[in-house]
Amino acid sequence: MWTNELIQLITIVSAIAGVSIALIVAIVYVAAQKKSSRYIEKFSDYRSVLEYHMERAYGMIHKEHILTYSLDAFRIEDDQYNKISQEFVRLVQKFIGPRMQEEFVYLYGDENTFAFNILEYFSDKYEGDEIRNAALEQITETEPDQS
Repeated sequence: MWTNELIQLITIVSAIAGVSIALIVAIVYVAAQKKSSRYIEKFSDYRSVLEYHMERAYGMIHKEHILTYSLDAFRIEDDQYNKISQEFVRLVQKFIGPRMQEEFVYLYGDENTFAFNILEYFSDKYEGDEIRNAALEQITETEPDQS
């Protein structure tokens, strides 16, 4: 007799546990969806924050490592460029701090994609270096015409 009651009690507890687990999963899923939509809605705000810090970091990196090359209209060697670009990524991450870095990693999906986007910004800024382009243009204008 008490065996039937025990089986009923186990069945009720199992049902309650199953419903609780399903409810928790649903809540977590809805929270993740809400978080994802928040990132999409606020993307321009996130982009502005990131661009601000990347601009600051690029200014520092440019003064310390790139300016002398730019003034002489030289390109940085590949190995040196790789070191400088990695330093740029670390500096941006330091500027935004660990909490914002977690936000950006979530926004971009993983750390590699986030770092890739930072490196793309650096590459675009370096290729568009106005000082280097102006110095290069000045050098080519002052070269004697050999025709």
